[in-house]
Amino acid sequence: MEDKRGTSRSKRHSKAPDEGYWDCSVCTYRNSPEAYKCEMCDVRKGTSTR
Repeated sequence: MEDKRGTSRSKRHSKAPDEGYWDCSVCTYRNSPEAYKCEMCDVRKGTSTR
């Protein structure tokens, strides 16, 4: 018999750590949900590169 307990657990938890995180439009650093500006280059969240 195949043990499938580990697969459902990993799928459930795989999405939670990325929830709310955002990528900087300038340097592409992945910032925490609480950050209002990029932790690497100080560009404000939602700033357009154009």
